[in-house]
Amino acid sequence: MIDLYAAPTTNGLRAKIMLDETGLDYNLRRVNMQAREHKTPEFLAMNPMGLTPVIVDHDGPGGKAVTIPQSIAILFYLAEKSGKFLPQDPAARAAFWDPMMNTATDIGPTYGAVAFISRWSEANAAATENFQQRFREYCAVWDAKLANQRYCAGDEVTIADFSFFGIFTRAKSNYAAMATGYANLDRWHDEINARPGVQKGLNFD
Repeated sequence: MIDLYAAPTTNGLRAKIMLDETGLDYNLRRVNMQAREHKTPEFLAMNPMGLTPVIVDHDGPGGKAVTIPQSIAILFYLAEKSGKFLPQDPAARAAFWDPMMNTATDIGPTYGAVAFISRWSEANAAATENFQQRFREYCAVWDAKLANQRYCAGDEVTIADFSFFGIFTRAKSNYAAMATGYANLDRWHDEINARPGVQKGLNFD
């Protein structure tokens, strides 16, 4: 059994969607970030960074419990544990790395910067626009890429899709102006969103 400690953030969505897509048994331990439950001694013992999500797999390698923080690490761990959503063909695996890392190190942090700045009591309009424009530029590249392929890494669903989906779906909901006007991205988003596992993963109730 896996315990998932998460809130419905972009990173939390990644982890929960992956668990629901793989069908692995888990318990959701919802973290109330407004109450700073992610800063309690108990949570910090699992992740000293005080960030969600975290999973605790009580049936980890060798039958021993293992704790995995960081949403991207969780995606890879669950993909390897379940044998799903990682390309097996060497050429497909090589093509997978670029889109996977783009969602993790480029578009994800850019969205995070927009969300962080917008929460300031005196938001810096220039900084906000700068990061929103960067996000739009990334979306334009993705829109062109998805004109010629069905999913983020090619013709099969991978963890790159789940990684990007959490970001893009939140952007569409919270900052529509920077996530509008991309027909191919919208087609991809709607297809991923329609998956039963994704729909289940979006539900934190």
